Amino acid sequence: MNPTLQQIHTMLLAQHMALSQALDAATDIDKSKAILMEMQEVLHRINLVQSLLFSQTSKQLDAMIAGINKANTALTASLQDINNVADFLTSTANFLKGVDQAIDIAKALAV
Repeated sequence: MNPTLQQIHTMLLAQHMALSQALDAATDIDKSKAILMEMQEVLHRINLVQSLLFSQTSKQLDAMIAGINKANTALTASLQDINNVADFLTSTANFLKGVDQAIDIAKALAV
């Protein structure tokens, strides 16, 4: 398996679990809807990465992991204060943007 994609897969699974826990704790309907929407987006990326886990590795893909780790840390922090929905949505978008870039590279390698 591609170790970079394995790391990304692990982060996605952890974030999906954290979002699920945040959803369980949410009492506001709008906040719950936002969390659920982001859970669906993360789940979509989990499925994509799973289909690419056996892609070859590349320096370009490996270089993506540092930025994704940073965005993952920011998303984790925003989940700690889920009351700031704007920060949560921005953190999620930044994390998924990095993941999407890595997925695009992995798709090109899989061809």
